[in-house]
Order: sequence, then C-alpha cells, then structure tokens
Amino acid sequence: MKKYFRDLIHLLTGADLILIGSILVIAIFFYIHFNSGKTARFVEIYRENDLLCRHSLASDGIIEIDDGILVEIREGKVRMLSSTCKNQYCVRQGWSDTYPIICVPNRISVVIKGAEEMPMLMTW
Repeated sequence: MKKYFRDLIHLLTGADLILIGSILVIAIFFYIHFNSGKTARFVEIYRENDLLCRHSLASDGIIEIDDGILVEIREGKVRMLSSTCKNQYCVRQGWSDTYPIICVPNRISVVIKGAEEMPMLMTW
C-alpha cells in the first residue's frame, strides 16, 4: 500500500498539487458558507403573498392549509405531504431543507428562512 502512494506522489506535478489544494479550499468554503445559516431556521407558508403560517424547523408537525393540502415538517426538513393540484409536482418534489416548495395551481409557497433573512415576496 505504501508503494502505491509513493508511486502516485511521483506522478503528481506541482500544478496537480495546487489544483487539488484549490479544490479543497473551495469545498471547505462552500461547506462553511452553506452550513452557517442552519440555526434558528423556520418555515413560512404563503398563499398569494399572504403569510398563512410560520413554524420552526426544529419542531416536527403536520400543518393543514386547506382540505387536502398538508405540509409536513420532520427532522429539520419540510415537504408537501398532499395537495389538491392535478399534477402533484409539489408533492413529488420531496423533502427540502433549503429550497422553496411551490404549488402553482393552489398559489401556495413553502419557504425556508433563517433568522437574518429578508422576507421573500412572490408575485402571481
């Protein structure tokens, strides 16, 4: 095994090492950047820019918006559990802990926010 690594190191040039180091630095930067806002996060549910509900991602639960439209929060993630729309794209999107879930026919948007973020307005 040691011989394998010794041979591999002899094949790498200085440019290869710089490239590998740069990729590691960029990966660490993105990891820190995207994981820094994970505290004090919550879900806001809107219908046509009207805030219907605000719920913490830290506590699990099911939120009923209308008959047949349910949003589930579990383990810091959110999903559209069921909807009355025809194509069910919002339900098929699955769990999200970053991106919004939007049900266009019902004009419902589920937005994940942190404590420091500005409100997101949607125009229909």
